Parts: sequence; C-alpha cells; structure tokens
Amino acid sequence: MIYRFFPKSYREHIRGRLELAGMKTKSESYINKSVFISLMLATVITVVVRVHAILIFMGVFAGVFIFLNAYLTLTIDKRRNFVENVLPDALELMAANIRAGFIPSKAILLSARNEFGPLAEAIRKSGKEIMTGKSLTEGLNEIPKYIKSEVLERSIKLISEGSAKGGQLVSLLEENAVDIRRKQAIKKEVKANIIMYGIFIVFAGVFGAPVLYALSLYLITTLTSMSSASIAATEVMSRGVPFFSGGVEISTDFLFGFSVVSIMITTFFSGLIIGLIDTGREMGGIKYVPIFMIIALVVFFGANYLISSMFSTFMPG
Repeated sequence: MIYRFFPKSYREHIRGRLELAGMKTKSESYINKSVFISLMLATVITVVVRVHAILIFMGVFAGVFIFLNAYLTLTIDKRRNFVENVLPDALELMAANIRAGFIPSKAILLSARNEFGPLAEAIRKSGKEIMTGKSLTEGLNEIPKYIKSEVLERSIKLISEGSAKGGQLVSLLEENAVDIRRKQAIKKEVKANIIMYGIFIVFAGVFGAPVLYALSLYLITTLTSMSSASIAATEVMSRGVPFFSGGVEISTDFLFGFSVVSIMITTFFSGLIIGLIDTGREMGGIKYVPIFMIIALVVFFGANYLISSMFSTFMPG
C-alpha cells in the first residue's frame, strides 16, 4: 500500500495527530485517502487547465496533500479552544462537588458532563484511574495526555503540585478557574485592539495586490503588442520610458504566471498572520488560506477583465 512508502516517523506523527484530534480513523487509512484525493484533484485540474501540465499537477498535488495534513492541526486547535473555554466551568464544578462532600475521585467523575465534550472524556478516564488505585496527582496528570493545550497542562500541573504540597484542593481549583477567565478576557481585549491590522492585511493581500498585478499585466501586454505591431511606436514610447528602449523583453506568459504565484504566496502568509492575530498561533490561519487564495484569484481575473474592457476603447485599431 501507499502507506508503507512513507517514513515511519511520518506515520507515527500522523497517528499521534489523529489521537489528539479525537479521530478514530487509523493513520494508514488517513494517509491513503489523502494521497488518493490529492491525485484526483491534481488530475482534474491539470486536465481542465491544460497548460504547464507537470507543474500544475505537482503543485496541486502538493498543495492538497499539505492542506489535508494541516486539517488535523485545525481540528486539534478547534478541540483545544473548546476545552480551554469550558475548562473554568469544569474546575468550578469539581470544587463544588468536593464542597458537597464527595471524595476527589468521585467529584472528578461527577464533573465530567457531556457538554464539556472531549474534556469530559479525559476527566472520566482520569477519575477512573484515581478510583483504581492511582494517586490524585497521577490521575490528574492523565488529563492533558488526551488534549493538546498549554492552558490545560499548566492548570493541571499547578493543581496537582499544589495539592501534593498540602494546598487545599478546592481553593486551587477555584483560583485556577478565575485565573483562566482573567487571561481569556485579556486575550479578547488585545484581539479587539489589533483587529484593524488584520483588516489592513486582508485588504492589501486579498484585494489590493491582485488589482495591482492585473494592472501591471495589462500594461506589459499593451506595451508588448504595441512593440510588435510597430517599431516606430516603440521608439516614440521609449523616449519617455528608457527601460523599454530596444523592445519589450518581458514575456506576458511569464508575468501572468508570476502574478498568480505571487498572489498565492501573499495570501498564504496573510492567512498565517491572521491566524496569529486570531489564535496566537500561525497554524491557526491555515483555514483562511484557501478562502483568501480563491477570493484573491477571482479579484485578479475580474480586475484583469475589467481593465482590459475599460482601456481597450482607447487603444488604436
């Protein structure tokens, strides 16, 4: 199978990512499906485009395969964000159960409500570990193994270490819940203050750059056609534009390809920057990249068509 052609380290990496994403799919199945989907889309797009077939095929295949791998990161991040949002409620519920007179293991199990999603599953496993003989510290340390979250790991570490050194478990749970909510409020405030930077990045990368590339493409195409149609016209034009003296040497096909590649690169990094602003991690912006690329390319082709239509009436015969 195709799965066996990939390095063992990569297969183990995908297996670990699937576990953190909470997906029951086996790594072999996921990798095989990713390769199959990438091949199908690359073949279809290559047949439709019919130019630069090898480059188009390789580029689409690599792009789709990378995106399908990045999808796991998006799923893990979504899971992490959900857990971090409900974590204060879960900690406060544990503290309330202990105040009600339940032993820690029972209090932990009772706090595993279904609305907590993946956190509830991790809490159930932790509570069962404690009830079967593990210490409170060992049981709590099991929770972060199922969910990748720095906030969760830090909170569990503070609670388990504080409890082991004689701290009151109820106070530790409640204080951590308050601290998490305070940090979440600060993060939202910071995000609101820098939202204008995100709007500027989106406008410049998704709308501004494609229009400028379309204008440049039309300008070079026009100069090239004028140069090939009449040497005299080129000589007259070159008096004001020294760069074009002796004829235009820039290929319009090259400029078109350069414009498309530049737009894709610009939107790729725009998506990463927006992800950094929104979630604090660059990979959080992967979900924006395909949307930005599609919109930017539509703007580019639309602007190219509009500019050609508007200025064609001013061109001589």
